[in-house]
Amino acid sequence: MKQVDVIVVGAGQAGCAAAYDLASAGLSVLMLDRHASTGHKPCAGGVTEKARRLYRFPLDSVVRETVSQMQMSLYQKLQTPFTADTPFCLMTHRPELDQLCRQHAQQAGASLTIVRHISGFQSHPDGIVLTVDGEQIGARYLIGADGAHGAVRRLAFGGGARHGAMAIEGLLSREQCSRYPQTTFDFGVVRGGYGWMFPKGDHVNVGLYIRTQSGGKVDRHALADYARQRLGSDALTNVQGFPLGTWGHQQRLAAGRVLLVGDAAGFTEPLLGEGIYGAVLSGQRAAAAILAGHHVAANYITDMDRWRSELRRVHPIAAVFYSTLPLSFGVLKHGARRPLMNGYAKGLTLVQSKRLFFGAHFTQA
Repeated sequence: MKQVDVIVVGAGQAGCAAAYDLASAGLSVLMLDRHASTGHKPCAGGVTEKARRLYRFPLDSVVRETVSQMQMSLYQKLQTPFTADTPFCLMTHRPELDQLCRQHAQQAGASLTIVRHISGFQSHPDGIVLTVDGEQIGARYLIGADGAHGAVRRLAFGGGARHGAMAIEGLLSREQCSRYPQTTFDFGVVRGGYGWMFPKGDHVNVGLYIRTQSGGKVDRHALADYARQRLGSDALTNVQGFPLGTWGHQQRLAAGRVLLVGDAAGFTEPLLGEGIYGAVLSGQRAAAAILAGHHVAANYITDMDRWRSELRRVHPIAAVFYSTLPLSFGVLKHGARRPLMNGYAKGLTLVQSKRLFFGAHFTQA
């Protein structure tokens, strides 16, 4: 039976962040993923300033746009520029970003195996055994980075995740666009959510987001309608719908020798559905807990307390924001716009930026 120090299931942002740190420290790391290429992962690809600061290596080679101003609107009207003094977001194409992170993890010493099916899990005092495509692989620790409805949570914790947010996206070639937009959020396009347009040079990433799956309708028809209204064409490619894990403040994220990270742990922020920051942060913190070598699950949970507290506080903010449109958009536009944007540009979280708005003293996470 093959034996490694750590198995990481999922080679996206969370999995690669964990694998990179673990392999760099000299541990044997096996990443398992179901896809040879990285085009399978739906993601709008916006890397916020707070997320950018977490990476162990430059992202310059995959940056498509640098954003210091974006447009926000209500019901596709009242379009308003939201500007920061310095860039607050980098636009990447997610397959390129994932490929870069995979390369760095592999260069650090992690290996990558493409698999079809993970069918079994066993735990014992010294480690775990995973059954992968009919073969057993042993490890001291297992990191689940396989998404909101991944196999690791189901097999190791005996149940699936609760419902979180939902999104659908597609790509529209720049040649098909009636205009090339700025980074845009259109609130109220769907009930309980928004539409987005993220420019990427040769294409625009177009999508719809709802905070809860009991909210508005997000499907291919709704996405096509939105693309036609905003960009003059519904010739979308790579259309994919996907659940987002936004419940990390409520469910188990570690037990014994199993740690969950990223969407598998529910670490997506619920107001706008930003997932990359929580993914990279949790991947790195999971690696740090394993490298510390004692009370791994407890230390990881403690290390993530601040981000879980952030999620716990953002949920009611998001609920109030979407349920009180258009009033809440007015508050955002006329009151919170400047401190919020400058907070993002400084690498602050939403809650930290909110404290900035109210003039409270804070320390950066």
